[in-house]
Amino acid sequence: MHKESGLLIVDDDERGRDALKILLAHENYQLAFAANGEEALQLAAELMPDLILLDVMMPGMDGFEVCRHLRVHTQLAEVPIIMLTAISDRKTRLSGIEAGADDFITKPFDKVELLARVRTIVRLNRYRHLLAERTRFEWSVEQSEDGYLLLDQNDIIQYANSGARFYLGLLNENALSEKFLKHVNKENLRREPIAAWKNWPKSNVGSMPRYLVRPESSQHPSLWLQVDILDSQHRSKSQLVHLRDVSEQMNLERQMWTFQTLVSHKLRAPLNGLVGLQILEQTQMDLSSTQANSLIKIARESAKRLQDQILDILRYVDSSQLLLQRDNVFNVFNLSALINEIKEDLKIETVSVSIANTVVNKSLAFSAQGLELVLRELFTNATKFHPQHSPTIEVSATLQNHKTILISVSDNGQSLPPQELAKVWRSYYQSEKYFTGEVKGMGLGLSMISKLVWSSGGSCRLYNREEQPGLTIEITLPFLED
Repeated sequence: MHKESGLLIVDDDERGRDALKILLAHENYQLAFAANGEEALQLAAELMPDLILLDVMMPGMDGFEVCRHLRVHTQLAEVPIIMLTAISDRKTRLSGIEAGADDFITKPFDKVELLARVRTIVRLNRYRHLLAERTRFEWSVEQSEDGYLLLDQNDIIQYANSGARFYLGLLNENALSEKFLKHVNKENLRREPIAAWKNWPKSNVGSMPRYLVRPESSQHPSLWLQVDILDSQHRSKSQLVHLRDVSEQMNLERQMWTFQTLVSHKLRAPLNGLVGLQILEQTQMDLSSTQANSLIKIARESAKRLQDQILDILRYVDSSQLLLQRDNVFNVFNLSALINEIKEDLKIETVSVSIANTVVNKSLAFSAQGLELVLRELFTNATKFHPQHSPTIEVSATLQNHKTILISVSDNGQSLPPQELAKVWRSYYQSEKYFTGEVKGMGLGLSMISKLVWSSGGSCRLYNREEQPGLTIEITLPFLED
């Protein structure tokens, strides 16, 4: 009943200590004993008891002096003290109150009365501690930049701290009576990845992280909230949900991956063209010869291309060029040319492109650099994981609905086991190594593709082809209305 409640009994009389021990033993308190004032102060500081039963009449330091020492102690000042005294006169009681005692019991004490007093004071002290802890917790939660929500068993929002109100737009008190997912949809927050949200509101520990994403626009960067359930074992009452803003982390991860990918793809060809200058230097070739002029021309063109590519990379990385700007969108009309450029750079022999007439004049709300990154990564993966490293790739662009365009990329390489399909969007995860062998790479490609697409308000889907081996990745992107 009281296993967590500690009592310190202070009495110089051994018989008095034994009597209290016998009386309180059946209450399951944790009992400690002191035979004098000095020992009482030492034990109290070590044990931090929930209640002290303190005899008044003791040799040396009496109960009043012990009580005064306890009340000036920083950590012991609020520990309840019941003074035990054989003297019941008014003066003794006043002295005890002035020293800081909470209650008195006169010896010889009534056993029922003593037990009732002890139980009441311990219970009140526990309640006081819980109230103080709750006050500190509520203050900490309200001051936190993270969001915290309490949801009942019907997924209805019961409480939201200031961080959660800010992130979710819970400015109206009426919103607290709404279901969480219903409010998320009303605020146009996308739940990504879809597979991670299918088992909501169950805990997602060990699986893909859950995100709420508000796509970027010309006025605002994207907002990424990671959603974790902190109390998921008992759904009978309420559930604590933690919202953490990971936008900066996502943007940094995207910029790092963007830089590495762009450098890898864009700088390789022009750097190779500059090798001709080394040939001229090493062979001391006649600069007026036809061969020398050809090498110089290639080097000049490569240097110009290198300059343009570096400037392009810097423009892209400098300020998150995926923001929706009229001069930074991608016209579907240019898709064939972009794919052909990537095909030539990666030396892929067979790539077919099909663009529906309904989308050929549409502009994607997605940057040209972003789409190039996505397609280069998909083409690179198709080549890397094809058994002969020579894939046949099929690309199509069709109108999905009145707001989005579907870009589909299929290859004829390996299929994935069904249980692995949902895992490919995780960072640093490589499903393919389990059945094709380890392939060098950080495993960020598909994860970053999904985050780029989600940031724009689009979606991703990957599945095995039905009629032949290989994968199809479908990317849905919004387009700008005419």
